[in-house]
This record gives sequence, C-alpha cells and structure tokens, in this order.
Amino acid sequence: MFQPDSIDELKSWWSTRVDQQLPIRWRHRWRSADTTERAVRDLSITRLNRVIDYPHRDMTVTVQTGMTVADLDQILKEHHQVLPIDVPEPDRMTIAEMICGNWFGSRCAGHGTLRDWLLGVTAIDGRGRIFHSGGRVVKNVAGYDVQKFLIGSRGELAIPLEASFKVIPIPEAYLNCVYQTDDFSLLQEVWQTIRNLPFDCNIFDMTSSGRLEISISGLPQSNEALRDQIHTTLSSIAGMSEIQTTDNSEEIDSWKSLLESIIHPQDRHFVIRVGVRPSQTVEVLQLAADCGLKAIGHASRGAIVVSGTLNVVTSVQSKLLKRLAELNADVECLEASKSLYDLIHTNFEQTKLALLSEKICNVFDPQRLLKSNTVMVEG
Repeated sequence: MFQPDSIDELKSWWSTRVDQQLPIRWRHRWRSADTTERAVRDLSITRLNRVIDYPHRDMTVTVQTGMTVADLDQILKEHHQVLPIDVPEPDRMTIAEMICGNWFGSRCAGHGTLRDWLLGVTAIDGRGRIFHSGGRVVKNVAGYDVQKFLIGSRGELAIPLEASFKVIPIPEAYLNCVYQTDDFSLLQEVWQTIRNLPFDCNIFDMTSSGRLEISISGLPQSNEALRDQIHTTLSSIAGMSEIQTTDNSEEIDSWKSLLESIIHPQDRHFVIRVGVRPSQTVEVLQLAADCGLKAIGHASRGAIVVSGTLNVVTSVQSKLLKRLAELNADVECLEASKSLYDLIHTNFEQTKLALLSEKICNVFDPQRLLKSNTVMVEG
C-alpha cells in the first residue's frame, strides 16, 4: 500500500496508475471492530495530515485531509472551537472520507450538514489532475462550487487532499432531554409539537425503539427557561415518559451512543441512509421497527440511518424497499453487501440523475479508476 508524504509524491504515483489504467482504492470500512474487513487498499493518505492554515480569529481552518476527524477536533479545542459534524469513528475516519461519505449525525438539526461548513478543497481526480475549488474564507464567490460535487461522491470522482472549513465557538452549556414512548402515533404528535416551538434544537433525534432525544445549546440561563418550556410541552402528551433531563458543560455524545445501539461488531451489518420529507421520519422509523431493523431518525431533516444484520436482508428488503419507493425516498448505502447495493442502485437511481452522474464522472474520472471505492461487506 502506497503512503505518500507529499502531494507531489502522490501525483507521481498517480500518473503511473493512470497510464496503466489501474484502479485506485483508498477508502476503508468505517467499523474497525469488524474483523471481517476484506477491503484491499492501494493507497493511504494518512501521512498527509498537516494543518495548512488556522487563523482562529477568523474561525476558519485548512488541513490536509489524511488527518482524522478526532485530531482536527483536538486542534480546534485548543481555541475553544468546533466543527459540528458527527462521524461514527472520529479516531479512525479521515477528513477525506468524511467528505466523500457526506457524514452527518445528531447535530445536523442545529448546524446543518457538511455542505454548510466546507469552504473549499484541493483534490486529485481520476485523470491525475490537481484542482482547487472554493477558498479559505467564508465570503468566497469566485468560480464554480466544484467541491460540492465531492460531498457524498463515495470517493468515485476525486480524492480531497486539502480542505477548508468554517468553525464555531464551543457553546457554554447544553440542555439534554430524553423521553420514551411505545406509541409511534405519539412520536408523530411530538414531531409536530417540537417543530412548532419558538426555538431551534441542537439535536432532535428519534429512534425505532421510541426514544426521543432533544438537546439545546447556549447560555445556562437561557437553557433554564427552555427546559421548563420543553417539559411543559411534552408532559401534556400522555404516554411520553421522561427518562432524563441534564445540564452538561459538554454536549452528550448522542450520535455515538445512538449509533452504538444499532451496530454490534460481532454481526455483519448493512447500514443505509434514507432521505424523506421530515414529516415522514416517524413512518420510516416504524417501518424499520416492523421489519426488525434498528434506526436513528434526524427528525428535523428527514434523514434516517437504518441498520440490520445481513442475514435478514432477504426477508425484509421487499417490504422495506417497496414502501421507501412509494414514499419517493432517497436511499444511500453507507455499508452494504454487493447484492443489496446493486438492488438499491437499481431501484432508486433516477434515470435523469444517472445520465448527469455519468457526464460528471466522464469529466473527473473517464477511466473509472476510482469506481471501486464504494464500501462493501461480504455477503
């Protein structure tokens, strides 16, 4: 496996691969605890992990993308700042993989997704060309927003080598509220009720087990007032049980704790992300529960992460995928067997978008050398 120490060294190696039309595999599976990992990588960019520029007073940072998300978090914490994007394994996932996987988690309710934070990239495409898009400042309107193509591209267009992000100060305090119900109709009522409150939640998650988690960030005194409003609002809904309400100086790691509840390292899992209208979040969660699957729903965005063991895919995929198609849902494989990936690709890839995707691929990677970077598991 090739591990370059510089972009120039990478470009030289890359040119050889292009000339010989050899595939370039660089993404790894994101669950390190799974001992069945079989992905073969030709390239690792983990040595490209320097800080390029960090003018913390401007609240922007530029780093090489071989850096892990956890390392970036530590650098930002030194100036009491944060990039509010959640990934499943921050100590293992690189910035490049976060971009190409379009990862986001619980904090998307209050902070949006990676598209809201990525300012610019330097990347190498399938032709071996180094290109730049965007910039290092927030107000940047020069040229096309090409970096947006790389978000969620699965690493099949180009590899980001440097990335610039805007960041924010770490909030002073968090208010975390957790409720539970066995009735999905109540969850739907709660969804509408929370959406009508005169403030935005930092976290607004629901699960297929009937769990509701809300987090507010801000000043301690304002959080105190919001605590009473949330409690009064949800207490009026019979059947909603309060599990805990806590004030923390740090945000609870909702994404990690909820993700661990649906992922068990001893099993071979598939993980898909479903996109629907926010009002349909509860319906998809109930569908997942009825199929014996586990799911986390980011209820403000209609983004639901669904997981299950591979050996139950055959028995549930017909019901699950048929209903998702009826809802006109977007379905993306975060980790899947080839058979499930092909099934989802066939049933949910829109023809018009497929033609556009083909044209984009022809620009970035006409030989399809990066096509092998979809994350698969055996089965």
